[in-house]
Formats: sequence, structure tokens, C-alpha cells
Amino acid sequence: MKLTDTQVEYFVSKALKLPQGKRKEYLDQVDFLIGRLESKIEQDGSFRVTGFKKTGSLVKGTSLRPRGDDGIDADVAVYLDLSEADKSDIQLLHQIILTLVRAVYPQKSQQDFQIQPRTLGIHFRDSGLDVDLVPVVPIPKQPGYGWQPSAQQSEPVKTSVQGQLDFIRKRSDSDSSYRTLVRLVKKWRNVQELDSFRSFLIELVLAHIQDAQGPSPNLEDGLQRFFLYITQSKLLERIAFPENGLVKTFPKDNVVILDPVNPENNVGKRLTDAERKEITNNAETAWEKLSTASFTTGKGETIELWKSVFGRSFTIED
Repeated sequence: MKLTDTQVEYFVSKALKLPQGKRKEYLDQVDFLIGRLESKIEQDGSFRVTGFKKTGSLVKGTSLRPRGDDGIDADVAVYLDLSEADKSDIQLLHQIILTLVRAVYPQKSQQDFQIQPRTLGIHFRDSGLDVDLVPVVPIPKQPGYGWQPSAQQSEPVKTSVQGQLDFIRKRSDSDSSYRTLVRLVKKWRNVQELDSFRSFLIELVLAHIQDAQGPSPNLEDGLQRFFLYITQSKLLERIAFPENGLVKTFPKDNVVILDPVNPENNVGKRLTDAERKEITNNAETAWEKLSTASFTTGKGETIELWKSVFGRSFTIED
């Protein structure tokens, strides 16, 4: 039994999307935080911070509804008044941001801050919102680009926050199902505990399939072709985008999925071969189950197969 978009959207609305008005509420809180930081900078120009930009899944419109005691994550790029020579001094980057935030929120406890290789995290207890402040050192000769710390504590990565947002927006404008498919695949990833399959990778693989095959005919077919693509390619097919231009040489990594704003950044290189195989095997299982579900005649059997892919919370009606 094939499911209609209305039936799949029911699950997305009830279990995956933020409740009505919550996304705006969280974005307003991020704007409030940025406003307070900007006000402090206007009062005191010694903080060496030049600007902020919202980024991440909350802005892209692909964030999942938090479960249990988990909060929602928001990302903010923080542009620093530093030379490119300082781009690898992670301690300096974090200290600049931490000094500013502490000046604005002197009452927050040490437990509300979490310094990670790539970001400085702030937890807001009342709302459950977690904000990751990502330091960016601008590249003067390339407006809109900057150096961002690597999550693996390796060399900084050149990126364009606006370029990545524009990339996702373009795919979403071309296919109204794109953001919904991202949410569904992220839910599958979480249910199957495929933590290595990061959200940005999911977005890029779905974008590549859309570029190659066009918009999804419907949500069920969009999911099936995603799982089938991974099953057949085993994530060994090199992926690049029109935004990359002509790519003459590819990295020699096992998994090659190029960052659409920087062809020298292979977003897939972090995947180990064991992780790649785990993702591939789970995708094949998901494809087999959804394919079987589409041919079964019983509604109950169909739903049970979908539940085995997306968890026991999967439902298509009250």
C-alpha cells in the first residue's frame, strides 16, 4: 500500500516538525541574543567581533522536534576581527567569544558553557535552547568567505555561511519536498543510530539526487530513491555540484562529497569505511522494507514496515 503525501506529512507534522510557532519563538530568542551581543559591542569596541549570522538546521527549516529532555540547537556564525594568521589559534577564537558572552550574561554558570573543537555552546535553561557560536575569521580577498575551525581539530576550513544557506534554499525552491525529505532521513538516521551520518551529508546527498533526477514525484518515492541511491552507490560515487564549477581533481578519500561552496573541502572524508558500510547496509534494509510496504495490501502491515524504518512513533492518522 503506497502512502500519500498527506499521510506521510501527518507523521512529519505530529512527530518531526517543531510545534506551531516554536520555530519563530526560537529564532526570536536567537535574534534577542544577537541583539544583546551587538549592543555590548557598540558600547565597547574592544571585543574584536564584527558581526553575526544565523545558520544551521533551525534557519534552514530542517530541524527535528526535540524529544524528552533534549533541547533545540541553533547555530550562529561569529565573525572575528582577526588576521588570517590567527585562524588556527582555537584558544584565542573561543576566548574572544567567551569574553563577549560573559560580559552580556555574567550571571550564567560555567555549566551553561561548553567549549568544543569547533564551537562555543551556550545553554538557556528556561527555553531549553542550545546556541552554538561558531568563530569565523574572514578572508579579505574573498568577501563572504571565512575560515572556520574543524571539528576534528585539524586545519581550519574555508566556508561561506551564506553560500551554504543559498545552496539549501535553491534546492528547496526547486522541490517543495526537499526539506521534508531531509527531516525524514534525519529521523531514520536517529532511529537506526547512525550518528556518523551528519545532517549536512544528508542534505548534500539528497541535493545530489535531486540535481541528477529532478524533484521527487512524492515523499514515498523520494525516500525510496534516496535509500536506493545509497544501496547502489555504497557512497563510493564521487559527488560534486554545479556550484563547484569544473572540478579537475578529486580527493583520494573513500567517500567524496564536496562542499558546494568549497570544492577543496570533502565533507565525506570523516566517514570511516566501517561507518560507510553501516550506513549502506541500513539504507538497503530501509529500501527493501519501504518497497515491500508499497506492494502489501494490508494497511496494518504497511504501517508496521514503516515503523521499522522510522520508529514506533510513525503514524498516518489519529
